[in-house]
Amino acid sequence: MKLQRVAAAFGVILLTVLATAWVTAQVVAVKPVPPKVMTGADVGFRVEGIRGDTPIGVIVVKVNGDWVEADIAKVGTKSLQP
Repeated sequence: MKLQRVAAAFGVILLTVLATAWVTAQVVAVKPVPPKVMTGADVGFRVEGIRGDTPIGVIVVKVNGDWVEADIAKVGTKSLQP
């Protein structure tokens, strides 16, 4: 009876360790890079990191000479942000 409990506990621990290793292997970290705006005249994309070979960032627009993050929404819809 005691051997069954030990075996069950060992199995649960082993399963937890294997699941954790599998989940960790699925995550691809974002490598931070210095912010750089790839731009047209007034619209650009600010690259803030790289995930694998894919750039990660935000769309920006030029307002009064400064690059600001764009808030994209459909006309006539309410923004979820306050």
